[in-house]
Amino acid sequence: MLKRHFFLFVAVSLLAACSTFNPSRVELSDWQFEYQDHLFPASVPGFIHTDLIANNIIPDPYYGTNEDSVRWVADSVWTYTMKLDRSLLPEGDSLWIVFEGVAGHAEVVFCGAASPGGVGLTEMHEMDNMFVQYVFPLPDFTEEILVQFHPLHDSCLEAEYGIPLPDRRAFTRIAHYQQGWDWGPKMPSCGIWKPVYITNSSQSRESRQSRQSRIEFRQEPDSIGQSFSFYRDGKPLFIKGANWIPVHSFPVDDSANRTRYRTLLCSAKEAGFNMLRVWGGGIYEHDYFFDLCDSLDIMVWMDFNFSTMLYPDNPQMLESIREEAYQNVTRIAKHHCIVLWCGNNEVKNGWEDWGWQGVYNWTPEQRAHLEKAMDTIFGYPSASGNSSSTSILAQAVRDCDPYHRPYITTSPLYGWGHPECVTHGDSHYWGVWWGEEPFEKYKEKTGRFMSEFGFQSYPMMSTIRRFCPEDQLYIDSPTMRSHQKHGRGREIIDKAMMQYYGFDSKSLPLEDYVYVSQLLQAWGTGYGIFCHIINSPQGNEIQNSKFKIHNSHCMGTLYWQLNDCWPVASWSSIDYYGNWKALHYRVQSLYDNNVDLAKWERYYSVYPKDRAYKKAKFNAQFTIHNSQLKVTVTAQSDLYDIYIDTEPHIDGHFSSNFFDLKTGEKKTVTFIPVAPSADLKNVKVTVRTLNELYSR
Repeated sequence: MLKRHFFLFVAVSLLAACSTFNPSRVELSDWQFEYQDHLFPASVPGFIHTDLIANNIIPDPYYGTNEDSVRWVADSVWTYTMKLDRSLLPEGDSLWIVFEGVAGHAEVVFCGAASPGGVGLTEMHEMDNMFVQYVFPLPDFTEEILVQFHPLHDSCLEAEYGIPLPDRRAFTRIAHYQQGWDWGPKMPSCGIWKPVYITNSSQSRESRQSRQSRIEFRQEPDSIGQSFSFYRDGKPLFIKGANWIPVHSFPVDDSANRTRYRTLLCSAKEAGFNMLRVWGGGIYEHDYFFDLCDSLDIMVWMDFNFSTMLYPDNPQMLESIREEAYQNVTRIAKHHCIVLWCGNNEVKNGWEDWGWQGVYNWTPEQRAHLEKAMDTIFGYPSASGNSSSTSILAQAVRDCDPYHRPYITTSPLYGWGHPECVTHGDSHYWGVWWGEEPFEKYKEKTGRFMSEFGFQSYPMMSTIRRFCPEDQLYIDSPTMRSHQKHGRGREIIDKAMMQYYGFDSKSLPLEDYVYVSQLLQAWGTGYGIFCHIINSPQGNEIQNSKFKIHNSHCMGTLYWQLNDCWPVASWSSIDYYGNWKALHYRVQSLYDNNVDLAKWERYYSVYPKDRAYKKAKFNAQFTIHNSQLKVTVTAQSDLYDIYIDTEPHIDGHFSSNFFDLKTGEKKTVTFIPVAPSADLKNVKVTVRTLNELYSR
């Protein structure tokens, strides 16, 4: 008989709630997986996609249109197996097997040898929450362990629930973004994605010390509406940062992804960030991410992993969510970088504004049921507040965060179609982009705390060439369409590019179009950031500015998004390979504590297409000394958006790039490679300017 899974903290209090645990243990990493009746070596931690790639069974899904050719993987049954050498196991009367993370719907089967004339002994347990650690007693007879993954059965779960929901992904606790997003591929995966090990029953609790947070969060009614602000040592703190998504479509904590973590977080610090919002459609990040944030003094707003959909409240799901919340708060709360817990991303926004009621024709009873489900899981915010003390997630924070950091139910409090979005709480302003409004709209739509906003661009050509075949290097090729996940993405970029730069995808070759798309993203998202800063306490130095709206007190700006999980056209300021786009350089300038706001006010008073462009004249020299590349550009005419790259391209960024120079000015910049060991001996540099496009 199939046994329902049981969670951590159950059997003999193996792990006590809100404490940590460090017993002797044996890692189980010698796994194989089965494909077409053959066994292949598997990496644990890992995903089935990464194992299939490593064994040359499927092609790189990031290249070309290969994403489409690997769809069958998610519809297949996969079995992982390993033989158990009991002589290598820890000593003890009772042994336990710990799965720190299993993605997908899986059964673990413990198998033993058959007695003479009998059948083999087996014991089976189920695992169906990617974000939960599972602990099972290891049967004495175990000689082999099997983990079998089945295709997701969302439609069956929906039928059992009896109420149609806007997204069937809500019935499975797996990283939503893996099942497709408007910046990510649709590659739902499965696998043993975190370590698995066997431990004995002896326990030793380890006291973890975390520096007491000095950050205070306040939501207070005032003459404008409701504030949303952070204070450090009693002083108001303007928040500067971005939203964070997983670093890879298969987010294992391995050496390659650790390089991505270091590159991204050091780049965030270099650009003046003081906060990242970990978005609720990805994963509860690995401790390595939080360790880096701790060391870099980057605050973290932590979403629970719920995003843009309604969730069922059947007893099995609520039990799973409760355990998920308690485990992850317990683990993450030891990090002092955490300053805010948030129940979900845009669930209230969707419920109120996305037309779900009309589409699904819920009865009054079903509507009441779904609203109660939201309140049970998150707490349903009222017009006077965005907090809860009784919801499942709020209780987890209360019980397991020793520093009692605040919990809010949802982000944003009001969607961008409501007037309250700029007066009450945090705001996701998507009138620019989704609503195709001009960037000037940011001026009047600056809210109390801007937690999402942004505009897309394409990654640089060196990145595009890594995923696009040579014969598809044109904007509407199958590969380029596959790596633009927003249905109207190119059209929205074209419309804004024509308005601000006078070009579009029809008038520019791909390489020029990619370059200008990054300038456009930097101009537009930078415009929003500038409006937020100038309408903050920091902006008080600028008097009578036409960019001030005089009815807002903005206390933070977190643009969407810092990073990518694969090479793609997106809202990111740093591409998948760690290269800074024009936006990240713009952010670095605007987030500087000594930013010259008067300079940026002048800059944003003239559209790029309306400037006077002369033929670009400059001198560029570069030197390589002690493995350090320096480039000096001297302007012999006014130059705009100077872009420097290495040839051949090496992933990384310059200390400054996409900058302007007046005639006679010069600037020296230093190259910072992603890989410190990068060979720069034979590198040359290329320099281009926006002048070239207007002086042809």
